Amino acid sequence: MTALYQLATPLPEAERNARIYRGELIVFRGFDAMARLTDQLRAHCVSHLGSEPTCVHQWMSSIEIEQATEALRAAIRKDSDMDLAWCQVLSAIHTDLDETYGDGVVLRVQPPCSGAKGERLEPLRAHRDTWGSNLPAQINWWAPLFDTTPERTLALFPGSFTRIIDNDSADWDFQDMVHAHRGKNTSGYPLLPTATKAPSWDDALVISLLPGDLLCFSGAHLHASVPNTTSVTRLSFETRTVNRSDMATGSGAPNVDGSAPFMTPQIFRHLKSGRKLGELERK
Repeated sequence: MTALYQLATPLPEAERNARIYRGELIVFRGFDAMARLTDQLRAHCVSHLGSEPTCVHQWMSSIEIEQATEALRAAIRKDSDMDLAWCQVLSAIHTDLDETYGDGVVLRVQPPCSGAKGERLEPLRAHRDTWGSNLPAQINWWAPLFDTTPERTLALFPGSFTRIIDNDSADWDFQDMVHAHRGKNTSGYPLLPTATKAPSWDDALVISLLPGDLLCFSGAHLHASVPNTTSVTRLSFETRTVNRSDMATGSGAPNVDGSAPFMTPQIFRHLKSGRKLGELERK
């Protein structure tokens, strides 16, 4: 099974990306910039979810948590200091910001399964992000904001990196998803393509990280939320980046089973200028 490499020093981006495209999993640990970002995100959580965000399910209903989470995400999107903090993290691990495009920092709130009724609160089913984006150079970043346990965290299935997994990407269209969700017709269209048969949890690599850690992995890795069977709400953040030069040269992870009809580079914006990586393109 693929190893999880922990690094306390920066790594040249070309080397890092090459390793990620081969399927390696890298955790950056002990970076001050990441600790500061984690503190800033925690402060946003307290503002919107209460003084003990991991216990929010004790005083809010699922509908109230979903509404508060949407407000929390909107506040983070509007916070220019958050963009700066994330860029400082990437710079600290030696990312070339001139070549980097991202889709913004997103908070995920997952209450215990017994209380997770909203679409954006429920555990994510197994999927590859690249089933939706069709960008082999896409890199995923994930980090917990509070302590996690094996029962409330992220899981990857490294053994499936180059294995064909049956999925519904051929019937999923990014534009249709956007239109459906803008029209609040959320029950009729999935947020992302998923595996049509759940993988065995015996094959899962359950990620155990500390607040301040940062996981980096290819968007082509099969991954899923671990159903939260604890009595504590999980709060984490995620984001995705694409290196422009890697995309231009065709570098990236292998596409073994993705069949979505479009590429979606336009969801990524340059971290400095804000310009889009590209417009919607047919494969």
